[in-house]
Amino acid sequence: MPNLKDISRSTRIMAAAGTGILLLLLASVVASWHYNLSHGGWWFVRSTVFLLVFMALVWRLSVHIQNHWLRFLVAFVAVEGLVIFTASRVISFYLQGESFNEEFFFHANMQTFEFGLNAFPGIVALAIGYLLIVAVLAYFFTAEAHKVDLQDKTLLIVPGLILSMAVDPDITSGASFLMRNANTQSDMALADIDWEATGLNEQALYRMIGDIAPGKNVVMIYLESMEKMYTDESVFPGLTPFMNSLADEALSFENIRQTQGTNFTVAGIVASQCGTPLLIPPGPGGNDILRNGFLQEAVCVGDVLDAAGYRQVFMGGASTRFAGKGMFLAAHGYEEVLGLEELRPLMDDPDYLNRWGLYDETLLDLAMDKFDELAANPRQPFNFTVLTVDAHGPDGTPSTACEPYDLIDNTSFHAVHCTDQMLGKFVNHLKQSPAWENTVVFMMSDHLHMRNIGMEFYPPDYDRKIFVNILNGGVSGKIEKEGTHMDLAPTLLNLMGVGHQQVFLAGTTLLEPGGKVNFTDREFSERFAAIRYINTNLLSQIETPLCEANPLYSHVQGSQLRVAGKEVNLTQSGRPMSMERIGDTHALFTLVSTEGKVGLSFPVNLRHLEYEIFQFRDNSFFILTPADGIRRIYPDLPDYNGLGVLFGNLQGGFELLAADLSFDNGFTINADCNGLLRKARDYDSDGLEYKLGEICENEVPEGNVWRDSEGSLTLSTIAYSGERFQADFRRNTRGWYTVTAYQPLEPVAPEGVCDAFYQSQEMLIPGVQSENGPVSLILKKIPGITLTFELGPATPLP
Repeated sequence: MPNLKDISRSTRIMAAAGTGILLLLLASVVASWHYNLSHGGWWFVRSTVFLLVFMALVWRLSVHIQNHWLRFLVAFVAVEGLVIFTASRVISFYLQGESFNEEFFFHANMQTFEFGLNAFPGIVALAIGYLLIVAVLAYFFTAEAHKVDLQDKTLLIVPGLILSMAVDPDITSGASFLMRNANTQSDMALADIDWEATGLNEQALYRMIGDIAPGKNVVMIYLESMEKMYTDESVFPGLTPFMNSLADEALSFENIRQTQGTNFTVAGIVASQCGTPLLIPPGPGGNDILRNGFLQEAVCVGDVLDAAGYRQVFMGGASTRFAGKGMFLAAHGYEEVLGLEELRPLMDDPDYLNRWGLYDETLLDLAMDKFDELAANPRQPFNFTVLTVDAHGPDGTPSTACEPYDLIDNTSFHAVHCTDQMLGKFVNHLKQSPAWENTVVFMMSDHLHMRNIGMEFYPPDYDRKIFVNILNGGVSGKIEKEGTHMDLAPTLLNLMGVGHQQVFLAGTTLLEPGGKVNFTDREFSERFAAIRYINTNLLSQIETPLCEANPLYSHVQGSQLRVAGKEVNLTQSGRPMSMERIGDTHALFTLVSTEGKVGLSFPVNLRHLEYEIFQFRDNSFFILTPADGIRRIYPDLPDYNGLGVLFGNLQGGFELLAADLSFDNGFTINADCNGLLRKARDYDSDGLEYKLGEICENEVPEGNVWRDSEGSLTLSTIAYSGERFQADFRRNTRGWYTVTAYQPLEPVAPEGVCDAFYQSQEMLIPGVQSENGPVSLILKKIPGITLTFELGPATPLP
């Protein structure tokens, strides 16, 4: 029998440890309630009850575990999971005044922790200390629990732990959000979308960026948290004197509202440039999503301007690595993406930084120099995009050079006032430039201010809106039409005078009447569900692991083809293409990375199948094709009727996985994913340049001549976008080859003629006579410069 004195002492230790854990957990609830903008009493009660019930059940479970270390492990996992949950909730409320939401899940990863450690070292240290203290208390809380004699009802405790989570308001709301959106996405198809009721534009699924004419230059200034309320003189007199001084010359948009998917910085940038809100697949890890191909198939302002020959530069004070911002901009036409890491070496004092990066004072000083550099070449239109940071919540970080706001002594308002001062200095500098009259200046809030220390001064029930002003757009005054971030891309391109045909999924120009503004609750819900589905499945290159692609192909008569679970929306030259063309004039390619992930699907012309296979030489891929289309390249493949699915790569050739398929009958296809995975991972594309010459059987077409010593190149026939051309190139002072003359040829090459091929920013030349003998040659397109190429690999023909 254990000594009664020892049992009494252990009981006191357990009680003290349990009380300590509860007090710490309840402190987190109090802190969350304090930062919670709604301050709901019922929320507080439910959160508290959940903690009490959960902790009681954890202790009750530990009573029946005899092994000392197993008992501690169970308690540690359960209690520390609870601590991580409550600590994360406090941080969410502290930064944004709300609990777990789409923005929180978007930023939930280790990179955010890294940036948080730099921005809020005290808070991170407090959170880590919280974790460690509770871990120690959890040990003593359960150390002697097995000595308590209670009836064994262990099987009921675990379900009780799970059911207790339904009491907590944030667990239930988060789970409901994830399940609702997951179910919506799994059940949806393109054919289910009511385009008129949801106010979405189906034509945005197609890339219509041919025949674009450049317009004015543009300077886009995203103002961190600079909402329209701050410019209201009746509310905050003298807070933004410079922005208010622009009233007579600016075009002001009075009713731009923030919606779901636009309420944080990168979301505001994406929505305003791409005409679709940043609605991502349900679940955490969104912070990585822009690095993984999300919305890379969307056409954004940067893509349109890139096609029009603009030089595009982004400059922001924070790191461009955060939230995938840099990767996103680089994928949509920006040649230079400059943030904290790139700009810090240019500073006079590299240590003059706030918690987010460069102060606006430093950023906009450097931006003036960059603008002067861009404006120095009047023949090169440019897009210069700047993102400020001083007004970032929760407390603002005003530059030291700024005068404080004299009516309210609060750093959040001082930061807003400071950004206005620095913005005035920057815009006045632009006005002194010869490029001023030909430059549109676009200024907007990236999003409404989140929870901040100045909110106590906000007027109650104020109708908060996004600030948007445009200078030099040829129009001034006020636009009262209601709009969102998504309407700003088409509006800006219109004011710049850029000639284009591209439309945007959820945005229309605010300069013309029309456009659906008011939605019923049902239409609103369907609109955002449709946007999330389209963003994820049709406008993104998000890859699916090969062994999760089940089925690999599926087609039901009368519906869209699905590859790896995603609908395939076929386009040709940016225009819709019917499924019936697959097998007639086109094959369907689906890329598979060397990591074994299934990526983008797209049609390729059977006439140029060899070139397409070479162009995607870095990947393995599936091909959905008739036998005649592939047999001329790989004659050893078995014969089949209808369509077949092949898998392989340029190095190892292709194997037939399924055959005799027809869209009239529908089909479902799976394959040995492990075998395919091994083949994809073993693939190495290095040294395969010699395959280019084999397209023309290592022969040089008559008239293909390259004289590198003279800087001249003549190609007798080039296939491009369904047409054929003869072209002459000359080398410029930078060593690039530019087309100096070209003329159209008959669209279809005569028998035996072997074209060069231009697509996807590459000119593939299977054979050309050089000064050192016959070679195959690859030219790489220079982004933003018309018909100009960099010399790539030249491989001798055998």
